[in-house]
Amino acid sequence: MIFASKAFFVFLVVVLTTYHLLPRRGQKYTFLLAASWALYAWVSARWGSPWYFGVIFFLTVVDYFVGLRIERATTDRARKAWLAASVVSNLALLVGFKYTPFAYDNYVFFTGFLGTPVPDRAWTILLPLGISFHTFQGISYTVDVYRRQIRAVPNFVDYALFVAFFPQLAAGPIVRAIEFLPQMVAPPRVTAAQVSDGIALFAFGLFKKLVIADNLDALFVNPVFADPAAFDAATHRWAVVAWAVQIYCDFSGYTDMAIGTAKWFGFELPSNFRCPYLATSITDFWRRWHLTLSTWLRDYFYFPMGGSRGSAPRTYFNLMFLFVLCGLWHGAAWNWLAYGAFNGVLMCLHRAYDRAVTGIVWVDALRANWGWKVFAWACTTYQFLVMLILVRMTSWANGWLMTRSLTGADWEPLTAAAHPPPFVPWVAGAPLLVPVLIALGLAGHVVGLMKEAGVPLPERLPDPIRMAAVAATICAILAFAPGVSKTFIYIQF
Repeated sequence: MIFASKAFFVFLVVVLTTYHLLPRRGQKYTFLLAASWALYAWVSARWGSPWYFGVIFFLTVVDYFVGLRIERATTDRARKAWLAASVVSNLALLVGFKYTPFAYDNYVFFTGFLGTPVPDRAWTILLPLGISFHTFQGISYTVDVYRRQIRAVPNFVDYALFVAFFPQLAAGPIVRAIEFLPQMVAPPRVTAAQVSDGIALFAFGLFKKLVIADNLDALFVNPVFADPAAFDAATHRWAVVAWAVQIYCDFSGYTDMAIGTAKWFGFELPSNFRCPYLATSITDFWRRWHLTLSTWLRDYFYFPMGGSRGSAPRTYFNLMFLFVLCGLWHGAAWNWLAYGAFNGVLMCLHRAYDRAVTGIVWVDALRANWGWKVFAWACTTYQFLVMLILVRMTSWANGWLMTRSLTGADWEPLTAAAHPPPFVPWVAGAPLLVPVLIALGLAGHVVGLMKEAGVPLPERLPDPIRMAAVAATICAILAFAPGVSKTFIYIQF
């Protein structure tokens, strides 16, 4: 698995050492590009799609030449035509690989329903590793060139390295050209602070993934979601909360390691999370969760569609379209479509509510009260937990069963499950280790809450304390990580 295998650590040491020993800019970037492509090809081979490097290479070539043609075009019509070529090329391959099986399966269902059945699908399509992230970076580049926010990159190696830089290639964060290319003008010098920060981020990210996310999945989340009928309602509720912490630690752990690794090369990648489980509304949540995706969709789809500048019905349509697209970006399945639609409905309802009450003096005073904020936080968290059932459930019946448990419709005494996972002791419907892992996974949110409450905290702990924490983290990883690590969840998107 990328970031958590012996082969990757050997690769990282070799690449870092060679990169910093090479004297010239062109040599550094050419070597780093070759290393990034080699890692992508290796991971793709293990993923089961060794030939899909050609897909990423093809899109890289297309977007590089399109950027040059857009900049050199002398008419708006030509500029738009070249931009369309980039967008169509990227989306056509994304749709072809990601959505063709889903479309065919639904075609089979509807033709059977209408009495003219066609054969079931006897084929499958493996998704190229990280194609969604690569596609979005390519589109953002050509759009930014079209908008004249950046100049087209004249050097192919520079552009290819921007989209293939290995720390973020498989699962983001989604890096925009306007953020990354200025850093490439000259190979950035690595500071002592970047080395220290990179070590801390990488170690803590690895801890999130191996100790918290993978243990929660193996010990509790997977057994309960695989067969919820074998467990009681209390266990269902714990499993949903554990799943929320698992997906957060899995994805933010990858992001932390990507950002930390990039720092060792002198590059800064954008943050992807801002304590999302402190959100007090669904709008606030999407300003905290997967920030590079939500801002990308806002800037390249929502705003060009008109955003909130038009009539109220048009604004609500734009919001619904945006979040249905967000759901389908995550996965080609009806549950992901439902996830996106559910988000869209909640966003529309919150916007309508917020616009209706903002400016009413007593309501504004009430909403500024901490008691109200706690209530709003509980409602937002509850909404997100329901959405998470949609994306993890193995069937609609199982999802409905767990949703009923979460809502209290199937309230039962807090007892152990009929067939608990092999771990004791149990408390209140879950193994004792589960609440401990959940608390560890949310520890950073406590610090975030203190900062948002105005508690003065140092921005950066002294290096001796940080390195002691890193050493303790590494010991914990060695002692408590499962023997076999699971693939990062967002690599599958």
